[in-house]
Amino acid sequence: MIQFFHPRFIFALLLGIVSFSASGQSLLDELSTEPAAHEVTATFKDTRVINMQSNETPGAGVLHFVIAHRFGRINEGLYSLWGLDNASMRMAFDYGLTDRWSIGLGRSTFQKTVEASVKGKLLIQKSDNSMPLSLTYYGVTMANGMRWDDPERDNLFSSRLSFVHQLILTSKLTERTSVALVPSLTHRNLVSFTSQSHDQITIGIGGRHKLTHRMSVNTEYHLPIQGLNDGTTNSLSLGVDIETGGHVFQLHITNSQGMFERAFLTETTGRWLDGDLFFGFNLSRVFS
Repeated sequence: MIQFFHPRFIFALLLGIVSFSASGQSLLDELSTEPAAHEVTATFKDTRVINMQSNETPGAGVLHFVIAHRFGRINEGLYSLWGLDNASMRMAFDYGLTDRWSIGLGRSTFQKTVEASVKGKLLIQKSDNSMPLSLTYYGVTMANGMRWDDPERDNLFSSRLSFVHQLILTSKLTERTSVALVPSLTHRNLVSFTSQSHDQITIGIGGRHKLTHRMSVNTEYHLPIQGLNDGTTNSLSLGVDIETGGHVFQLHITNSQGMFERAFLTETTGRWLDGDLFFGFNLSRVFS
């Protein structure tokens, strides 16, 4: 017969109670522990919102290839099939050196421009809002490849160069909505007239809203702050992103003909109210 008041039984009972309490408390601790904060991903679908750079970069060892078309002016009418008879093209490669830094090389038929760029994530948004936004740097050097047509000036390579430096601030507000603020400094080594400024400052505002898992609507607008030349207008673009399994297909309408930074930031001349617009698309693919 078990003796309930025997010292050995009491000791075993107390030991069991302590063990059960410890294991129960450990389980409660696990249940009450909040998940660790993680870096926010997929703020935007691709490396660009439309024309404007997003915070996204290729992962380490990943090659990102994009081919872009920008057709002629829509208000050219039926004879040019509303601009589809005329097109300029841009091809570019971006390679991820690390998960935060990438380098790029591109070439546009518009002004036969060659680009070399670097892009890096300085800050990354956290899921617990301990870091509420992402901050990315983008710098690009562009060389105009057109034939030299100014006999009064020496054909110096440095005269063909222009540069853009950007800070890209982005935030994924919800699972569906992301926004971007992009201040830019554009510098030309050579300008057409002495009255023109070598430096232009603009601020870009962009956004993305997901409609479905694979489709979103995008928009961006660039506001000049200083130094824009007469005859230029502010760049405004509207677009749709479609992910098609391995590819990102971006369709858009914009008043900017050029697809590299100096062109759409400081050389836009199209006017929306006049139908002076360009239809275009970007098609991107990544290779591991």
